[in-house]
Amino acid sequence: MVVEMVDGEPPYFSDDPVQAMKRLRDQPPPTVKNTHMASPVLKDFLGRMLTRDPLQRATAMDLLEHPFLLQTGTSRCLIPLIEKYRKRMSTC
Repeated sequence: MVVEMVDGEPPYFSDDPVQAMKRLRDQPPPTVKNTHMASPVLKDFLGRMLTRDPLQRATAMDLLEHPFLLQTGTSRCLIPLIEKYRKRMSTC
């Protein structure tokens, strides 16, 4: 969902849904296409979250303590952004 929020569409959006699922399963984890819109901290957050090997992947607690989340304001400031995103996506 984070990749989708940055890029405005899910990974492999133009692919057939079955092909997209196969690519998600078989290829390296997706990254943001719009790299100019993703800070190094966000890229690190995504990399830790999307690591395939569960032993190497960050835990939920690790992610909650990641600088990307710690540098945000209160969760209340995110609600309007999420609502705006959902509204924009519902008109597609």
